Amino acid sequence: MKAYFTVLLSGMLLLIGTTASFAIELAALDRVSVLMPKAEVIAIMGAPDKVTDLEGLAVELYQIHDAAPLLSVGLFYEHERALAGNTLIFKGNTAAATLARLKQHGFRTLEEKGDYLRLEGKDDDTGRPVIVTISRLEDLTMVTTFEKTFYEQRSNR
Repeated sequence: MKAYFTVLLSGMLLLIGTTASFAIELAALDRVSVLMPKAEVIAIMGAPDKVTDLEGLAVELYQIHDAAPLLSVGLFYEHERALAGNTLIFKGNTAAATLARLKQHGFRTLEEKGDYLRLEGKDDDTGRPVIVTISRLEDLTMVTTFEKTFYEQRSNR
């Protein structure tokens, strides 16, 4: 599964460099949660900077400005339905701080291998179980959250 996410995130990083320079507000991002219907997400977030498809997932990319170290956000939809997950991309090494914050909110570590961590916890908005991965690629930290059932179905393919 780690290889799948590495390829997925690497593809996203390549696409991010080509996105338009629109910004979203962080307050809007905080109102978005997994399994929210796509129409509701777009009503909150607005139109994405770029839309693409990565291995059967529709991905909507939003570039972030003036919220360092956060650079961009990717939202994942399976078959254009409800939000299945998201990725936050940060400049620099924010892995330790992210891990500490997630543990404060009750997340538990499932796997830790070098620059890759996988945790399980509950979505702070819905209480639904989620899987969070924290990974590093060069000078970037990616924090990806997927609804747990969706994650397990994709990882068993």
